[in-house]
Amino acid sequence: MKLIRWFIVVVIVSAVVGGLFYYKASLSGGQKMQSGPEPSAKVQAFRAQGVTYQKQISVIGEGQAVKYITLKNELAGKVSKLNMASGDRVKKGQVLVELDHSEELASLASAKATMKLKKRTLQRYITLEKASRISKESVDLAQAEYSIAIADTTRLEAIIAKKIITAPFDASVGIHNINLGQFLDKNADITDLLGLENYIWVDFKVPQTYAQLPVNSSVEITVNADAASTGISSEAMISSVASLYSQDSRQLKYRAKVFNSALDIKANQLVKVALPIMPAQSVITVPNLAIVRDQLGDYVFKLIKDEQGDYRASREKIVLGDRIDEQVIVIKGLKVDDLIAAKGAFKLRQGLKTYFDQDNLGG
Repeated sequence: MKLIRWFIVVVIVSAVVGGLFYYKASLSGGQKMQSGPEPSAKVQAFRAQGVTYQKQISVIGEGQAVKYITLKNELAGKVSKLNMASGDRVKKGQVLVELDHSEELASLASAKATMKLKKRTLQRYITLEKASRISKESVDLAQAEYSIAIADTTRLEAIIAKKIITAPFDASVGIHNINLGQFLDKNADITDLLGLENYIWVDFKVPQTYAQLPVNSSVEITVNADAASTGISSEAMISSVASLYSQDSRQLKYRAKVFNSALDIKANQLVKVALPIMPAQSVITVPNLAIVRDQLGDYVFKLIKDEQGDYRASREKIVLGDRIDEQVIVIKGLKVDDLIAAKGAFKLRQGLKTYFDQDNLGG
């Protein structure tokens, strides 16, 4: 009986010991299964760039025609000749509109005949006065009548000239609704004339909080082609600066010269003007995708080679400046040519093994 009891005890102990060995072996096997390849991540690497940067602000500018007038008539009258169509290009001195002046022409012919007669009368009186046959007073009267006749002729010629309207400069004619036979009141708007210069002015204003720009300094003018495009830009030179700030807005007005060959700007068209507000300086830039942000600040992951030659991520705190398109200026925390993670930086952590294409680095 005792032998059976001892046998049962031995079996139980053996089972317990065997179970413990099996449990330990299973734990060791699980640990071996868990200890696979080291975690890693693949990113796109980039070297921090050193660039020259000049801080700018943008303001709204407006195209201003070099030569522009609204053509008006000084005197009322009926249109007898019309030598321009909407959109025509005309030369300086070209007759554009004639108002009926037939009555003035008749009066001018009469005035010229009178002037001729008064001139002959004066010449005869001078001859007679020399021979003492008439008084000096008669000669003076004849001289006055001749002068009056000249003035009448000049006045009529001036009236006729005002009714013959010519182009004051080479210009493009605006859209008009003038027709032959139409009666125009005094000072009626006939059409617009826009000069044909090869450049245009762009006027813009800058707040007094910024330093004054000198004449001949450069600004960048941008014309938006459409709502979806970034626009077409060209450099322009400041040609003049106002002598005082505007009283209402405390802004200083500038005028820049833009050649038509560089930008197609129409009069009264709004454009964007970018102008420098600080001297140019050397800065470090990185892609915006490289920035990792949290509640404690802004970071990048530098890629540092370890003793085995592998690259590992090192989280570095940085101070950011202005953004330039898809690049961001780093004021503090990086040096030129530092290797950092750009695309894919969000999945990195401190010390993580990192892979990247070393033959295709950005920067």
